[in-house]
Amino acid sequence: MADPQPGIFADSLIAHHHVEFILDDSVALDTVIATITQARREAVWLGGPNVIWGFRPNFWRRFSPGTIPDSVVDFTEIGGPAGSFAPSTQFDLWVWCSSYTQGYASSTAREVVDNLALIAQVGMDLAAFKAPDSRDPTGFIDGTENPLPDEALEVALFPAGSIGEAGSDVCVQKWVHNMRAFNALSVPEQDDVIGRTKADSIQLPDDQMPPTSHVSRNTVVDAAGEERHIYRRNTPFSDANETGTQFIGLTNDPPLMDLMLDRMFGVTGDGLIDDLTKFSTPVTGSYYFVPSMQDLTAVFGPLKAPDEDANGPADTDSSAGGRSSGLGIGSLRDIAGIQTSSDDLD
Repeated sequence: MADPQPGIFADSLIAHHHVEFILDDSVALDTVIATITQARREAVWLGGPNVIWGFRPNFWRRFSPGTIPDSVVDFTEIGGPAGSFAPSTQFDLWVWCSSYTQGYASSTAREVVDNLALIAQVGMDLAAFKAPDSRDPTGFIDGTENPLPDEALEVALFPAGSIGEAGSDVCVQKWVHNMRAFNALSVPEQDDVIGRTKADSIQLPDDQMPPTSHVSRNTVVDAAGEERHIYRRNTPFSDANETGTQFIGLTNDPPLMDLMLDRMFGVTGDGLIDDLTKFSTPVTGSYYFVPSMQDLTAVFGPLKAPDEDANGPADTDSSAGGRSSGLGIGSLRDIAGIQTSSDDLD
């Protein structure tokens, strides 16, 4: 049985750094593999952070074509009525570093960037965080309706025995909030945009729920009336120029993710658009396949270099800047127990 990349479920971590890369197509495949192999090993620090590696679907198919479902495809732009639009920037590689401190997360991201410089250029670089109370910059609690841990495993990961076992199809979008416009609304008006109360994240009653609220447009039910879920791990960001949310949605049902996005942007035939898109704009859009640890190892080898057992350094203290020759999947404290994520606006 395969194991997922453990950082997927390490949702208690507060410091994050995302880097998306554009691959140099002229580089030979064996050079790409060797370079990523070295980058993964250099990203191993004693005590953390967790590092998730996601690959453009056809990029991963170059490495291991039999381990990714046919349904996992590139992100395509969405254009709806009244100018609603979600762009596709489909990068080749996504690296997500997360830890207890921003220093660990960002320094590891820099290490990866330096190691990949010969084969790829940076397409997007973003330091992010998780607020202690799990609130998005809009002031609403993220992820109130995210699935509990047992269901999160079932909806995020391709099941045992299937192609892509323990891997996930992940949508990554950088959304920039127009905080001035959103904050100009009264709190009840903000509640209507989201579909939940700002103070305590209680979903609005059916008779008060606007059909264009974020909750309404993101709620998909099956023929039996059961709500269908994805697993969200959003990370907010804010600096002097931009404030927003890095949307991270994980699923083993790619058409469901497409349907949710189509509903947000009004291309499902009912003409309704998610009111959140009036105040938050997606500026990137990519789908990534996040393979299992076993599939990563099959392509890139173990995180411990083969000669380390005989000659390599003993584990060193990360506080002194040393690298670990250990598991390389982040601190075991980071992944000890899957918790319910609180990283979405609905």
